[in-house]
Amino acid sequence: MSEIDEAEIETEIDPAEDDDGDDVKVEVVKQTGPPGVLRDRYTIRSNQPLPELSTPSADAFVAEDKRDPSRALFGLICKPELPPRVNAMRALKGVSTPGLMQLVEWGPMNWPPAGRQCMTVVYERPGGNRVMANMRSDVPRIDEYQITKRVIEPLTAALKEMDGRGVPHRSIRPTNLFFSDGNGERLAFGDCVCAPPAFDQPVLFETVESGMCTPIARGSGDHTEDYYSLGVTIAFLILGRNPVAGLSDDAILGMKIQQGSYNMLIGDERLPLPMIELLRGLLCDDGSQRWDAEDLDLWLSGRRMSPLQPRGEKRAARGFPFMGKEYFNGRELSQAMSKNWDQAIPPVVEGKLELWLRRAVEDKDKANVVAEVVRMALNSTTDKKSSTDLMLCKVLILLDQAAPIRYKGFNAMPDGFGSALAAVMASRGDTRLLTEIILREVPRLWFEMRGEYQPDNSLMESNFKELRSYLSQTGMGYGLERCLYELNDALPCQSSLLGEEYVVEVKELLPALNVASSKRADGKQIPVDRHIAAFLGARMRSDIDRNLTALGDPNQSIAMMAALNLFAVLQYRLGPESLPGLAAWVGAMIAPIVQGFHGREKRRELEKEIPRLVRKGSVVEIYNLLENAEERVRDEQEFTFAQAQYSAAEEEIKHILLETEERSAEADKIGRQTAAVTGILVAMVTASIVVISAVF
Repeated sequence: MSEIDEAEIETEIDPAEDDDGDDVKVEVVKQTGPPGVLRDRYTIRSNQPLPELSTPSADAFVAEDKRDPSRALFGLICKPELPPRVNAMRALKGVSTPGLMQLVEWGPMNWPPAGRQCMTVVYERPGGNRVMANMRSDVPRIDEYQITKRVIEPLTAALKEMDGRGVPHRSIRPTNLFFSDGNGERLAFGDCVCAPPAFDQPVLFETVESGMCTPIARGSGDHTEDYYSLGVTIAFLILGRNPVAGLSDDAILGMKIQQGSYNMLIGDERLPLPMIELLRGLLCDDGSQRWDAEDLDLWLSGRRMSPLQPRGEKRAARGFPFMGKEYFNGRELSQAMSKNWDQAIPPVVEGKLELWLRRAVEDKDKANVVAEVVRMALNSTTDKKSSTDLMLCKVLILLDQAAPIRYKGFNAMPDGFGSALAAVMASRGDTRLLTEIILREVPRLWFEMRGEYQPDNSLMESNFKELRSYLSQTGMGYGLERCLYELNDALPCQSSLLGEEYVVEVKELLPALNVASSKRADGKQIPVDRHIAAFLGARMRSDIDRNLTALGDPNQSIAMMAALNLFAVLQYRLGPESLPGLAAWVGAMIAPIVQGFHGREKRRELEKEIPRLVRKGSVVEIYNLLENAEERVRDEQEFTFAQAQYSAAEEEIKHILLETEERSAEADKIGRQTAAVTGILVAMVTASIVVISAVF
C-alpha cells in the first residue's frame, strides 16, 4: 500500500496561491463563442470576464437578467473537479440581508468554454470593490468609532442569518469582503458556495484545528469557525495591514500553537480597550469559550466582558528532540510528527516518547496509555507496517485530542473526508490512502480516543462503518464509488455515460441519459456503469440491493433486466413520460432477453411490439412487456409441454425402431429354421427315392 504525503494531495487539489502568498490569483483568458444561459433567464457572457470578482475556485463573468437587463449581476463558474456546496446554495438563494452578497440563482449550465455543463452561481454585483486585493496588499484602515457600524453590525447580521439557516460561511477573509455600496460605508461577505468549506481559506483565517487539515478536508465545521475568521478580519481592518505578511502557513500555525492566536496577530500593538476585548473574545483558541452572536450583541449594547483565555498546555521540563528541534508540549510535538510520519515511528516504538511523558511532562496516565498502544502494535499478528501506522495515529490523538484525524500525511475533519475523496477521484488521483483510512477504521479510533461525547460523532461513526461495508463489496453499486456518493449528497454523478450532463438528483438521471444516448460511443455498453449504480444506491430511497447485485451478473439478459427495472421505476415515479433516446438505447440491448423466450411466435410478437414502445419512449412499457409474469409462466408451460411432447415422440420413435429390429431378427430366425426343416425334408425325400429305386 503506497503512501500519499500531504504535499502530493495539496498539489492536486489546493487553491491557487502565487509565490507571494496572495490569496486570489486568477488567470484571465478572454473567451469567445456563445454565452451560457442559466434557467433560460440569466445570460453569462463568456467574453466579458470580471477578474476583480473571481475567487480562487471560480471565474467571474458578466451576467444579465433577461427580465431586468438593468440589474447588475455577475456569474461564478465553478471548477468541475471541486464539489460545490449545493446545500448552502439552496439555503441562501434569494436571501437579502446586510453583510451578505445576495445569491440570485444557481444551477448547472452548458458552458461553451469548458465544453460541458458547469455549476453556475449568479450574484448581485456589489456596489464597491474588494476590500483587500491580496494577502500582501494594504487594507483600508477603519478606526474604532466606525468599525462598529460599517463592519461589525452588518457582518454579524449576516452570520446570524446564516446561523438560522444552518449554513456556516467558512470563507470569511478580507480578500473575500466587498464594499456593498459605492461609498464604502458597509461591507458584505463574498461567495461561500463555489468550493468545499474553507478550501480557499489561508491558514491564518482558520482555527488551529482547522488549519492543521488538508484544505480540501476541513469540513463544514460550525459557526464558531466563522466568528474566529471574523476576528482575524477585524484585526486586519483595525491594523490596516496583514500583521504576519511573509510568514509561511507552517510558521503561522506554529505561532498560533505556541503563543495563541491573539498574541500572534496583535502582539505589542496598542489597541483601544474595547477592541482588545472584542478580539480576545473572537480569537479565543478554545471553541467553547469563543464569542458568538449573543456575545457580540452584548458587546454592541455596551456591556463589557472579560473573555476567558484558554490555559495553555503544560510545558515540559525539557524538550523532546525530533527532526533537529525540541518540542515542549504535546500539541507542538504531535503536529511535527504528523508531518514527518515515517520518522516519527522509531522514537515512539523505542519508548522515548513514553519516557518523556513520564519524566518531563509528568503525565503518568498518558505515558501508560502510550506504552500499552506500543505494546499492542509490537505484538500484533498483522502486517507490522500497518500496525505501527495505526499505533502512531493513536499516539497523535493522545498528544492532541482536539486535532483532526491524522494519518500518513493526510489530515481531515470527519465531515471533510467526502470533499477530499471527491476531489481526488475527479482529478483521477491515487485513492489508496483514503481507502486505507476507511478499511482500517481510522475515524473510529479518532471518535473513541477523543474522550468527549458528541451526538454528531455517533452518526458520523456509524456512517464510516457503512462505508467500510461498501468497500468490502466489489459489485456494481458498491466499492469506492458508493462511498463517494454516500459522503457527498450534492455531488453530481461522475459517470462517463452521461457525457456533458450534470446530474445531482435522481430525477435528473433519466433525462440526462436520454440526451446522452445519441452520443454514446460503445454500442454494446448497457446504460448503467459503476458510477450510475452507486449514485442510485446512495440516492434512491427504496431498497435496490437486489437489482444492484443483478447488475453484476455475467448473464447479460439478467443484468439488462435489472437495469430496465431501475429505469422503469424511475420513469414511473419521476417521469418524464417519453424518453425515446433512452428507450432506443435500451431497445438495442434487449436482444438476449427476447431470445430468452422459447416460443417463436412470442419472439416475433416482441420483436414487432418493442419498436413501437421505443418510438413511444416508454421504458416502463418495455419492462412490463418483457417481465410479464403471466406471459413468462405461459411460455414456460408451453415450453415444458413442448418438451414433453418432444420426449414422447422420441420415445415412440425409439420404440418403433426397436420393434423393427426385433421383427427382423425374428424373421431371420424363422427363415433359418424353415430353411433347415425344408433341407431335411428334401434330404429325406431324396434318400427315400434312392432307396426305392434300388429295391425295384
